Order: sequence, then C-alpha cells, then structure tokens
Amino acid sequence: MSGLLLLIVMFIITFYYMRRAKLPYIRRVPALDAIEEGIGRAAEMGRPVIASPGIAASGIDYWTVGALSILAHVARLCARNGLRLLVPLGGSEQSYTLVEVARDLVDSQYRLEGVPERFDINDMPFLSGRQFAWASAYVGMLMRERPAVDVMVGHQWASAMYMSEVAKEVGCFQISGTTYLSNIACLAVSSDYIMIGEEMVAAGAYLSREPAQLASIRTQDIIKAVMIVVLVVGIVALAFGSDIVKVILST
Repeated sequence: MSGLLLLIVMFIITFYYMRRAKLPYIRRVPALDAIEEGIGRAAEMGRPVIASPGIAASGIDYWTVGALSILAHVARLCARNGLRLLVPLGGSEQSYTLVEVARDLVDSQYRLEGVPERFDINDMPFLSGRQFAWASAYVGMLMRERPAVDVMVGHQWASAMYMSEVAKEVGCFQISGTTYLSNIACLAVSSDYIMIGEEMVAAGAYLSREPAQLASIRTQDIIKAVMIVVLVVGIVALAFGSDIVKVILST
C-alpha cells in the first residue's frame, strides 16, 4: 500500500510541475561546458567528433532519452562549427529501436543550423546488435578516424572501459556518463570529465528544456529528500524504542 501511495504522489508532483508556467530550475552540469570546450578543440585541430548515445539495453527508456538530448546538443555544435560527427550505433538487440530516432535527431540539428548538406547518414552506421562486436567496431572507427572528442553517454556497459582506453590512446578529449554504476570508477580514470549517475539525465533535461523531463528530475529530488527525512525519523524513533516508521512503511 505504501508503495502504491508513493507512486501516486510521484505522478501528482510530476504532473504539477509539468503544468506550471515556470519550469523547474536545474543547474548546469559542468560536463556540458566540457563538451563545448571539446568541440572547440576539435574545430581547432580539424578532426571529427565521435559520440555514442549508448547501447539502449532497454530500448528508448528514461536514460536513453537523456543521452539523446546530449547527442542533439553535440550535433548542433558540430553543425555550427562545420565538424564531422561520427555516431556508431548498436550494442544490444534493443538498440535497433534507437537507430532511426538518432539519425533523425542529428539530421534535424544540421537542418536547424542551416547546413543539411553536411549530414551524412553513413557516419551513423549500425555496427552490431552484440555488445562486444559493436565495441570492437567502435574502436576500429576510433583508430581509423582519430577524432578529437569522444562523448559516451547512456547505457554504457562492460565494453565502455575498453572503448574509453582506446579513445585516450588516440588522443581524444573524453566526456563520459553511464547508468552502469560499476563502470563509473573505471571511466573516471580514463575520462577528462564524467557525469555520475543521474547527472547525465539532468544534463539531458537541462538541454532539452522538455517539461516532462524537468518535472521528473524535480520529483525525484523531492522524493529523495522525503526519504532521507523518513530515514532519520525512523532511526531516531528506533533509538527511543518505537518502530512506528517501520510499521507504516511495511504496510
């Protein structure tokens, strides 16, 4: 019952923030400044940019939507600076659902910047539906094209460390963000900037300015704050011999 009540409260809060005229405030994630810095570096060096929205292990989910918003930002900057953008797609059986969405998204950014002729669909190949086959092909692109910047976000699993190390070897300025918490420490070692956990989703919401994304971020922050308060109250209550919070949460 408490779980259902929490879900209802989350829906109400999210809907409230979606309908408000003033959108919730979300701070700018430092990694976004790093992306702009990296794009500027690529323009100075005359080398391409490579970006991955992840392997979409669960299809186009909450995390992948955030990654696509970041990809759109990268595409817009590349179009504005006349840079070639490489987006190797694949990595899971579910990643087939991402292909056309990502291609249309990047194409639209080039059109918005007034340079539709610079978009090349061949720079967004579907490499493989298998994680390590995709990663090997991704690494091959890194070694052949030697991009100046590598942006890896979204669902990045065990193959991410392999790709990240090769990107570092070819001289990439690297920005990473992953939903796979076990990978964060590894990527932090090889990346110049990293988005930890939900920072990636917050960055995507900040860029897209979509009311639904911004509202969901604010709802999560509120629920987390409430849970922390409940936890502290529960600990204090237990210290005085009362288990009322435990009883309420278990109903």
